[in-house]
Amino acid sequence: MARCSFFVLLLLPFMLHAEIYRYTDENGVVHFGDRKVQGRQQEEVRIRSGGSDWQRYQIDIVTADGVVLTEAERERIEADVNHVYRFFDDILYFDLFRTVPVNILILPDAASYRSYLRQYIEGAVPPSYGIFLGATHQIVVYIRDEDRDATFRTISHETGHAVLASLTRYMPAWLNEGLAEQMEMLERQGDHLTIRVHPDNTEVVEYLRERQLLPKVADFLSMQSRDWRNHYIDRGYSLQAQTGEFVYFLLSTPTGRSFLTRLVHQYKRGDRTLAAYLVDQHYVGGMRVMQDNWALWLQGRRTDSVSF
Repeated sequence: MARCSFFVLLLLPFMLHAEIYRYTDENGVVHFGDRKVQGRQQEEVRIRSGGSDWQRYQIDIVTADGVVLTEAERERIEADVNHVYRFFDDILYFDLFRTVPVNILILPDAASYRSYLRQYIEGAVPPSYGIFLGATHQIVVYIRDEDRDATFRTISHETGHAVLASLTRYMPAWLNEGLAEQMEMLERQGDHLTIRVHPDNTEVVEYLRERQLLPKVADFLSMQSRDWRNHYIDRGYSLQAQTGEFVYFLLSTPTGRSFLTRLVHQYKRGDRTLAAYLVDQHYVGGMRVMQDNWALWLQGRRTDSVSF
């Protein structure tokens, strides 16, 4: 992936005046060229010029009675949501060409939040701070006065779900949740996006690791989405914390980020293969090396942040 990116930079002056195409061969190697190759399914490369041309979108924020947002808080929500769009566009190469049709409803407290969700969820409303309702393209959260910052992070989390639900139909639950966890900690620093380590996820994972209760990577990558959701609900959402930490681990290295990007685009194209069976194909060294790298990461190789 690094070599391909370097090649694109070398070609940049010429790309501005020509159509450039890319395809991935049977060995997983990405090829670029200015002509279409017969028999190959190619994608046209869109080059972004400059670092400040990101298009800001108008975000629809609806507040219920009893909710008062300052102008600075509204601006923060809009900026955070646009950072999420930018992450999927610039870092995972989703090539977003439109705003995902989402509106944000902010309710005053947990009681009104649960009452609202009963209109859309059959049975007991699961405990949560926010939710993305795909049927109405709506993000619903409630204000936590004791920690308003956490409310805004939840909006970013659910925006991640909104992007994935709109653009990738078959994204497995662990990856969907793991990416959304990263959006909570996403921020802009100058011209770069940065994801900070999630302290809650780290604390839970460390607790499980010390007691040898942490499932192996191969185990949760082999789960069907329904089984994964049932498992993490039954275990007090600890699997969600592990998934968030694991996706952060992947984003922290070129090898892991390359694997994650390939995986996301394979699911975006409609593939439904369990991730465990794709590791040997897309991660250098396969499952054994991934598990070893994950173990080393847990034992002290974590980074405080990852910048892109």
